[in-house]
Amino acid sequence: MADPPPSSAAISAAFPAPPPFYKSFTPSNLAQLAELRQLNPSLTADDLPPELQNLLPPPPPSPNQEYRTFGETHENPPLSASDAAPKEPPNPHRLVRTTRQLLLTFLSLTHSLATDPDTWAPKWDEMKALFSEAHAIVNEYRPHQARETVIHMMEEQVQRCEMETKANKEACERVREVLENVERGDGMVQPDLGSQDGARSKSEKDRDLKMAAEKRIWDVIEQEVGSFD
Repeated sequence: MADPPPSSAAISAAFPAPPPFYKSFTPSNLAQLAELRQLNPSLTADDLPPELQNLLPPPPPSPNQEYRTFGETHENPPLSASDAAPKEPPNPHRLVRTTRQLLLTFLSLTHSLATDPDTWAPKWDEMKALFSEAHAIVNEYRPHQARETVIHMMEEQVQRCEMETKANKEACERVREVLENVERGDGMVQPDLGSQDGARSKSEKDRDLKMAAEKRIWDVIEQEVGSFD
């Protein structure tokens, strides 16, 4: 059997305790649920033993069915034709008007509590209705918020790609300049092989030319990135 709902005092505490059904989420229960799901993927909470029923989320409430959240009972109203119809773009003036009505109703509630405390209930119900209306208006901005968030993320991605592309182009241009300097040997002292002994073999001369070219390359690299010492 599912655990009883927590008391209202526990829910309204400054730091409420977690719901009692968290104790059902043990490794052994989760492993047992996984095995049962392999045998029957379409099982429901009613098909499970009591200790596993809390592991599956409850079905959404049907129209006109009551449900509880944070210790309060709410009723799920049926969808009307206006709810199923396409929504108009949210109107900010409607939200401002609802907020002003909330402030006026709150002032009226405080006045009732100060002068005639027994008449607070209608004003409180009116405030709850206004809060529900304001919440519905804010939810109408969810698609707009999601669209703007995606646009912002794509703009950041485009800027990041442009910066990376620019950095790659600059690096390629710098590498091209380094290779051209190596090819020209700018600022490098060329070996004077003519002043050496003419009896040297061709292989020795080729080796000296190769070593001079390698030294020239390393000198250019040290000029660009610094010494490796």
